[in-house]
Formats: sequence, C-alpha cells, structure tokens
Amino acid sequence: MKKIALTLVAVVLAVTSIFCFVGCGESSEQKLSNYISSDACQKEIDTMKSSFGSMLDIDVKAEGEKAVFTFAYKTDIPEESLDTVKSTLENAFDSMSSTFETFANELKDKAGVDNPSVVIEINTKDGTNLFSKTYNATK
Repeated sequence: MKKIALTLVAVVLAVTSIFCFVGCGESSEQKLSNYISSDACQKEIDTMKSSFGSMLDIDVKAEGEKAVFTFAYKTDIPEESLDTVKSTLENAFDSMSSTFETFANELKDKAGVDNPSVVIEINTKDGTNLFSKTYNATK
C-alpha cells in the first residue's frame, strides 16, 4: 500500500510539473524577442545597420508573432518626391517577397513561433509611414 501511495504521489508530482512548465513557457513574443536578441541575429542586424546606417535608422523588435523592422529616413524627403519614393519602395519590396517569406519560415523553425510574420515599415524622418508590408511564413 505504501509503495502504491508513493507511486501515485510521484505520478501526481510529475503531471503537476508538466503543467507548471506549460504554464511558465515562453510566449511567442518572448521566443521571438530572444531570437532577435541572439548573437547570430544581432550580427545580421548590425551588418544591415552598417550598410544603411548613414541613410536610415533601423529598429527591429518582436510584437506578438511578428518581427517588425522599422526603417526611418534620417533626412527629409521633399514633398514632391514622396509619391515616387512610395512607388519605388512598393516595387522593390514586392520583388523581395520570397526573401522575407523565407525569413518568416526561419523564425518558425529557429525561434519556435507557430505563425510568424515579418513586417517592414519605412517612415520619413518625422515618423510618417511611407510603406508597410507584412510577409507571412509559407510553410
């Protein structure tokens, strides 16, 4: 009887432990934030910043299951050029859809996020949005 009671206690403790770990698990946003903060990801972000840093401020953060890349021009864009800039950005990022979808797929695999997406936001110096697009994982 004592052996059965100890076995039942062990089973209850094991099941309770499993539920505790499930309840204390990282949220998708935490997983994504940890991935973005990883050395490998930061190295890529630093490379991007060194390439575009003279023209753009770059911020990368996790919002839920989204990796949000925000680019802000450091200089003013003349009002008469805004439509041309918007059109150019739309065409450029449409042609790079597969690149960002691949990155979203990597977030699913490497960060363990179920339904990740990559959001690209490009703003003027004063914060006005010029372009925004979301790319979802395809697998």
